[in-house]
Amino acid sequence: MSFPPVPPESSSRRRSSPLALVMVAVVLLGVGAGAYGFGRMFLGYQPYVQASGNMSPTLHEGERIVVRRADGGDVHRGDVVLIEGRAYPTDGHPGVSVVRVVGVAGDTVACCTDEHLSVNGKPVTEPYIAPGYDGLFEFSAKVPEGSVFVEGDNRGNSADSRFRGPVPLSGVTGFVVATGTVVTPDSLPAVTAFTDAGLPGAPFTDSTLTTLRWWIVAGTVVFFAGLIGLIVTLVRIAGRRRKAAAVPPGR
Repeated sequence: MSFPPVPPESSSRRRSSPLALVMVAVVLLGVGAGAYGFGRMFLGYQPYVQASGNMSPTLHEGERIVVRRADGGDVHRGDVVLIEGRAYPTDGHPGVSVVRVVGVAGDTVACCTDEHLSVNGKPVTEPYIAPGYDGLFEFSAKVPEGSVFVEGDNRGNSADSRFRGPVPLSGVTGFVVATGTVVTPDSLPAVTAFTDAGLPGAPFTDSTLTTLRWWIVAGTVVFFAGLIGLIVTLVRIAGRRRKAAAVPPGR
């Protein structure tokens, strides 16, 4: 008695499911998107703690802040920046300081016109500075090329360019873009005081951090969708194989 040859089951079992391959690709896509978001976020941004009250009421002593690396980017009036304390030409000090840029190269920064700071003869109304401060005194300074003039928002308690001179751009290490943490930032409000005074150049605004958060969220969603889809697909494949194995040969 002769019997028909047994079908080559091993080759069919080795065949990959197209849907499973798609789910693997979705998982890898999610991992890639999330890794890109996390990588850019933690390489391009740094957490700091505001060490003093020189920027009150904008930033309070002990408040957590998020700093985006400067990387040679343009610095504008109104920017809140992190600077190296040693960058001051007079009485430099170790460590870093958070201050606001009020003058850029070529500007003449002076005080006071009707109790307001003036830049190139234009009075600037600064709603973000500490009210009732006693730091008003007359000065006038020309900002040299490659430098910025910085002041703390708490003018009565800030040892800044008024006392130590303009800061070279090489001493600006980052832009303060938010309070909170890198993962849960709260963006600083936009400042229009200098453009309202008729001075060109809007302060730096950061949208990348929010975009990177969406990369992470999207990557996480895609990863879990792909993972769940892969698990369901593999379970179904395993179920079909068990049913096929339970059928007697030849039927």
